[in-house]
Amino acid sequence: MPSISAIASSSPSTSARDGAATLGRGRCHANPVDAISQPERWAPLGFPAPPPDRPWIFGVVVVSANGVVAWRRRDARDDPVREILGDETRLDRRADRRLMRYLRTIGDVGIGAQTVREQPTLILSPQEPGDERAPELYAFRVARGLSHHPRNIIYSLYGRVPPQHPMLTTPGLSTIILTTPAGRAELARRGIRDAAVIVEPLLESGGLARAHTRLRAEHGVRYIACEGGQTLFGALRAARLLDEVFLTTTDVVVDRAAHEGVLTTFDFAAEGATLVAEGRLEPAGVYTFKRWRFGGTRR
Repeated sequence: MPSISAIASSSPSTSARDGAATLGRGRCHANPVDAISQPERWAPLGFPAPPPDRPWIFGVVVVSANGVVAWRRRDARDDPVREILGDETRLDRRADRRLMRYLRTIGDVGIGAQTVREQPTLILSPQEPGDERAPELYAFRVARGLSHHPRNIIYSLYGRVPPQHPMLTTPGLSTIILTTPAGRAELARRGIRDAAVIVEPLLESGGLARAHTRLRAEHGVRYIACEGGQTLFGALRAARLLDEVFLTTTDVVVDRAAHEGVLTTFDFAAEGATLVAEGRLEPAGVYTFKRWRFGGTRR
């Protein structure tokens, strides 16, 4: 199985003018999470330069062994992500969490409003509340001319964003909300005025594309680590805006009959995606990692 450190081997990395999204030039790591504990030897986790008119968008997702991403929650305790990831004490799970935090150093981070509502303490940053300290990841961002925190980009069709959510109240963290005309009215009704807002008809692929053109032109967003959910991934893919996906697959098998509204990930081969790299998050672990890159994205 090829090393995860070969992730960028088939594509040119960005230049310094495009955000320097190549993570170092030193020794390669078979395990990319080693880069966090050994920053002087970051693996060359490279990204192509973004298109000239929009950000480069990469999905970050974890799926069960049988391809399940999520389902309709019965209540607050019915958390698909926690079930799919398995026991919090497992080294594989810890490694996946560190990799997600690592990918938040590349640029900014996007997520759907449904996930925001379901996770009332979430902030999209290399160090979430309760995490181990990660000063090296913040230093890495700042050294490349990025803000301390990634900008948190919320996709919300109807503006149903909780006004007291920490994405909107954390000092030093900037939020951009992509919404529709109806969503803008709901944001105003809720008293959300400090976040930047981009209004476009997001249900139309052309409107979704224009929203990302404006993210680049008005806010200088070059890279987005999109953490979903799958409905958002599907919309981005349909609009030919999703460039690649970092996919972690666990060993948990979900009983699909026990849940309603089950969502599965893409059939990447059927989508014509290219497998750029694969490996394991822990050398002796069972979680697998794949990086899939789509062709024919909007340039």
